[in-house]
Amino acid sequence: MKRLAVTVVSVAAFGLAGGSAFAGGGGATIDTFPVSFVMTSATCSNLPAGTTLTATGTEKSITVVKTSKSGITRIHNTSHATGTATDQAGNTYVFDYSNDFNVSNTAGNPALFSGIMNDHFSLAGNGPARLSNGFQGVFTTDFALLASITPLHSRGDPIDFATLAAHCDPL
Repeated sequence: MKRLAVTVVSVAAFGLAGGSAFAGGGGATIDTFPVSFVMTSATCSNLPAGTTLTATGTEKSITVVKTSKSGITRIHNTSHATGTATDQAGNTYVFDYSNDFNVSNTAGNPALFSGIMNDHFSLAGNGPARLSNGFQGVFTTDFALLASITPLHSRGDPIDFATLAAHCDPL
């Protein structure tokens, strides 16, 4: 599963585990943490053949969990990461990543959350690699074992939607 989906699910699950400290209060949980990735042309067909990118940066994730009087919980998460990357020839790049989702459960199935996720990853620099990937999809999860994304729109081969494995969107 791609790194961001794991991070987002973990952050949201943390919010749910907080119980009344988060439920109904509308307060935000803000987490900032380092991110890193290695991406190659073997997994990202939009990179020039033989390319290996090694990157580091910082991601900030903001999660708001609200529960209505009727017991419906809505979770909104926005995450943004920036950083630098270097390819095998020493060329330098910058990357920009953003992801947001807004999901809620139902009275009939309070453990399952579903809603819209938007995702974008771009990379630019002084070398030959250029990426602009993203998608909008229906994100469904139980914040434990189940997570799926049904794409509504996709560009640049970001992930494998069947397995959630990263292609050209490493975060």
